Amino acid sequence: MKYLLIILSLFLTSPVLAHQLSTAYLTGELEQQGLLSGELQIRGFDFNLALALDSDNNGQLTWLEVNSRSQKINQYIAQNLSFSRAGEACQLMISPQLKADKHFNQGYIVTDFKAQCALEGPISIHYQALFQHDSEHKLIVNLSAADDAIVSRVMTANQQSVQLDMANGSLMNTVVEYVYQGMLHIWKGLDHILFLLVLLLTCVLYRENRQWQVKQNYRQIITSTAWIVTAFTLAHSITLTATAMNWMTVNSRWVEIGIAISVLLAALNNIWPLVVRVAGLTFAFGLLHGMGFAGVLSELGLPSDQKFWSVLSFNLGVEIGQLCILALVLPVLIWLRNFNWYAQYFVRCSSLLIAVIALQWTLERF
Repeated sequence: MKYLLIILSLFLTSPVLAHQLSTAYLTGELEQQGLLSGELQIRGFDFNLALALDSDNNGQLTWLEVNSRSQKINQYIAQNLSFSRAGEACQLMISPQLKADKHFNQGYIVTDFKAQCALEGPISIHYQALFQHDSEHKLIVNLSAADDAIVSRVMTANQQSVQLDMANGSLMNTVVEYVYQGMLHIWKGLDHILFLLVLLLTCVLYRENRQWQVKQNYRQIITSTAWIVTAFTLAHSITLTATAMNWMTVNSRWVEIGIAISVLLAALNNIWPLVVRVAGLTFAFGLLHGMGFAGVLSELGLPSDQKFWSVLSFNLGVEIGQLCILALVLPVLIWLRNFNWYAQYFVRCSSLLIAVIALQWTLERF
């Protein structure tokens, strides 16, 4: 509603045919992990010159006219704005949501963007929007680095590319950041936690005469737990790496549905065991979870010159987070297994609860 009112006040009161100085603004901040976040502001009048946004040709831009062409606006930006660092193109991600601002009584369309770049070297910006429509058009660039130093440039029709010497990133900072993000994701990912938990519930038990029996031997408990954790780790490491490195592509929606189904089936298997040795089942479902991890990693972005270390660090963070959960849960389960109600009731009831939650996730994600 706020942006609607702003747009209305800017565009409904400003004739799009009136011509003043054509100036656009690009501001951004470069983080140590090579991520450049910022926004691009271009006048509504200038966009109208390039894309004919004024569909009814009445000399006024409305929010409906702007919003209905948002995809075309973002495509135009993607075609005319690019970043590179250390000779490698940055991965540009443009927000589909448009905003508005005002400079010198002129309405501006604002688009947020993120560009994942390499860690080191000057940032190169190439911008060619609107120069063919207005040779006097210019882009004012203001980028800040981690040390708060601001670098400014003015881009014109005669200078459509500039190079800015920003602070270099650090491999150690990247490793620490991506390890932290991996740990954070496994801790915040309730579906991954419940999948791991439902597998651990029976690590302290064994199946005999169609009943769950208590394992008394600690070595057997550790061995079965190690098999499950190893299978899950190996599986999700394979698909996490393959997906994050773009060796394979997947539909994130179906991956999320598959993850929910994996939790559901693993929980039901505790109630009506069809697979007693679950390491193979864990490996198969772990492949799906790895694709889910990769989806989060793709949102974070990968420094183009440190992809391998970023993926490795994120994966390491996932493993650390997983081991922390294991260190908290397994001693509790070892203690609980000594009570008769654990094998008879607790495993079934808790697995049923997890199954209900997973079924709800499955239906919501379809």
